[in-house]
Amino acid sequence: HSGNLSYTKNFYSWPTMIMWLCVLLVSIVFSLIYLGLMQMFAGQMLIISFWFAVVSMIGTGVYYLAAKIWFAGGIMLIFGILYALMWFSWRHRIPFSKLVLEVVCHITRRFPSTIVVSVAFLILQAAYSAFWSLAFAGSFKHMEQYQNCSTHTDRNGRQYQSCSNPKQILAWVFMVFSFYWTSGVILNVLHTTICGTFATFYFFEGSPQGYPTKHVTLSSLKRAMTSSFGSICFGSLVVAIIQTLRAIVRAIRSQNDDNLAAQLLACCADCILGCIEAIVEFFNKYAYVEIAVYGKPFMAAAKDTWTLIKDRGVDALINDCLIGNVLQMGAFLCAAVVALVAWLYITITKPEYNTSGSYTAPIIIAAFVLAMSMFMVLLKCIDSGAATTFVCLAEDPDAMARNNPRLFAMVREAYPRVVQGVHAVDGF
Repeated sequence: HSGNLSYTKNFYSWPTMIMWLCVLLVSIVFSLIYLGLMQMFAGQMLIISFWFAVVSMIGTGVYYLAAKIWFAGGIMLIFGILYALMWFSWRHRIPFSKLVLEVVCHITRRFPSTIVVSVAFLILQAAYSAFWSLAFAGSFKHMEQYQNCSTHTDRNGRQYQSCSNPKQILAWVFMVFSFYWTSGVILNVLHTTICGTFATFYFFEGSPQGYPTKHVTLSSLKRAMTSSFGSICFGSLVVAIIQTLRAIVRAIRSQNDDNLAAQLLACCADCILGCIEAIVEFFNKYAYVEIAVYGKPFMAAAKDTWTLIKDRGVDALINDCLIGNVLQMGAFLCAAVVALVAWLYITITKPEYNTSGSYTAPIIIAAFVLAMSMFMVLLKCIDSGAATTFVCLAEDPDAMARNNPRLFAMVREAYPRVVQGVHAVDGF
């Protein structure tokens, strides 16, 4: 490299950096606009997101059939039709989901610092990802010096070379694990911070004593970074280990394309680990609410989360809430818009490293994935707010009866088990 960041064939040139900056800015702007639409048109967004999912699945199925990928096309069409038929059983959930979404958006407007914190953590995550990418490439290159190669002769007398590099493999595993763990900690600190803010509103809004602190979000962030940090790190560690194991399994699959038995075993292992990861992440999401509210150790929080979900009927609330559909639609739309912006940028600027067009597809895919991830981070306030509302409702339904009687009346009528309460508030 010449060290000159200009219009050269170097992939890390100024035009490319500007493009990724555009990806970041467009993702933030789109996310904020989408958040505003959710606040103004909660009910309409729920209905649109449901049918958007139906159209997406059927459209994907039609595309696969047109491309003569019969099995995948048939599966997507079947799922799309079944999903559309589920409208008749799901439409009764819309009033409840609408009210929950309105409550969460109201608290977000009440504490705009939740958006500011989300943007700050997005920038932190982006900076760490860039730093990790450079460190990963450097460590992989550095470890090449430890490669050992030997020459062997097969049964036909032909010589072939076999190489191994255990140190490079270990470095790869460590770097992947460090990325998953650190990224998990960053996102879970954000999640816990937002949960603490929503819980403060839930328990103290309208109470005679008022809020315990003037800067609610900052106080919640302080607790997440100090007394609750160990629990956050431990919960993130469990998920990071599972994710690293899945990465190893996928690497094994990619290295054994011609071995059917190895492919089958690796596929089964990946599926099992994926199910375990989804279950652990689900419980972690609500365990962090317990940590944010009561400052519990992770294991105690996880145990109480299980009690809430199974014994208090919170699982019914979670299953009937359709907010996740709205967020998924927003993430897809944001990713599509940002991918289009990336394509327009490289088409108009025509960077020298992409004269043959070989980088176009990877850049568009990377922009799509990055934009989807950034959208979910920025709108963490909605997802975390809904999770906090459910947990706090089960913990102390009287507080909801005080600050949101409409939602309390709806929950009491449809989910009487949830509003029985568990114990009083003692975490602030």
